[in-house]
Amino acid sequence: MEKHMKADDRFENVLFIIVNLITGISVIYYLLQIGQAFNADDPWNLFILILFSFKLLMDIYIFKVGFSSFSLVLLFLPIISILGYAPIGEVQPLFNDRTHLIERHFYILAFSALFFYYAWSILLWITNKTYGNYDAKMLAYFSGTVHSLLATWLFSILAVVSAIIYLPDLPGGAYNELSPSLLPGNAWNSVVVISYFFVLMGVKGSGVRKFAILFVPFWLLSHYARVDILGLLLILYLLLTATKKLDVIKSGFSFKKAALIAGGLLLFSYLGLVRHSGLIFDVQAILDSVAILVNYPTVQDLVYSTAAAIEVTHTYGNFYTIIDYIPQLIPSFLGIEAKSPEAAHLVASLIHTNYGLFVYGEFYLNFGVLGLVVAPFATYVIIFTPTVILKKLFGNFGRALGYYWIVLTVARVFWYGFIYYIKPLVIILPVFIIIYLIVSSFEKDLVDKRELNSTDPH
Repeated sequence: MEKHMKADDRFENVLFIIVNLITGISVIYYLLQIGQAFNADDPWNLFILILFSFKLLMDIYIFKVGFSSFSLVLLFLPIISILGYAPIGEVQPLFNDRTHLIERHFYILAFSALFFYYAWSILLWITNKTYGNYDAKMLAYFSGTVHSLLATWLFSILAVVSAIIYLPDLPGGAYNELSPSLLPGNAWNSVVVISYFFVLMGVKGSGVRKFAILFVPFWLLSHYARVDILGLLLILYLLLTATKKLDVIKSGFSFKKAALIAGGLLLFSYLGLVRHSGLIFDVQAILDSVAILVNYPTVQDLVYSTAAAIEVTHTYGNFYTIIDYIPQLIPSFLGIEAKSPEAAHLVASLIHTNYGLFVYGEFYLNFGVLGLVVAPFATYVIIFTPTVILKKLFGNFGRALGYYWIVLTVARVFWYGFIYYIKPLVIILPVFIIIYLIVSSFEKDLVDKRELNSTDPH
């Protein structure tokens, strides 16, 4: 039996090396094509798309369902749009049919998407970010790490209240008719999801916690906050399917898990279709939501925005938006402001887009082709370094918090920029940790109060 297992491992390693050699060579093809005229009939587009589709399946098989597979699927969606649909003019036709920016910069788009995916998958493999070696170990720290009942109550209430402040309308309205936040500020979504971490890890018997666990995902989903909740749903899925009696179990295939994943994908696609008309049951919309899963409208918008960023760079030169993250992190009342807007808004101010920008698009805006090469490595360092710091400061609690924040925000990082990951991490999260430590300490001083020693939800 042990010999068969070792043989299987050797086969997987050999297959992984062969597939990555072939796909790595195919990435070079698009690097060499940069600057050439676009050829819509190039058969290599379909062939390389098939190669990377096989690589995605292999990566999912190796990493299993967890953070790594989730992040790779996010990176693979633009590859489908660029190689599969852009050559036939079916990527953001509303804008691109007038400007043809995608065709003009097709080879840069293809190289940037393929190289980032390729390099990211290799980095995850080298650092052994498989489900068993990464997610399972992190999920083990989600079992009652927050022992304070007071903290559980506080953050459960805060998660519910901040969700309502962030999205105050009743569920079911059209997306373009939703009201702004009840209170000033644009970080209420971060307040919601950071609070929810302490809810997940709180005292299991609390009725307030149980209500918050159900209410927050429902409220965000019913208001179309898909990017805010995408990673959160992955964590909930893993906690539901990969844990039993507070112990992490092996992640294996089952039809139940496949149905949950398929249903989640369909729900996100459906919400994207009906958000402009409001939540309605429409059979045709359900059928259409299946059709657009492979050429996702939001991804189409981002492909066009990235093409626009390339055009802006060629027309106006480089814009150093990455260095401007530093003043953006400084509170405005100190009188220090960023010299330029966020990358996506800068591009939209010069070429009309639907905002958003792939992370490698911002690196191209800053450093050109060199930026595309640096992008996956710099992104990896930026995303995983805070977890190392949190672990050193707070032990296993910090590791769990770092993992939670990575999973929750990786979609925003890949599709909208680093500020949505860094700013709450630097400003909001430390405040919440301090609040938790104060409340926990306060509760210890009141241990003689029976109602605080009980985990009775009432």
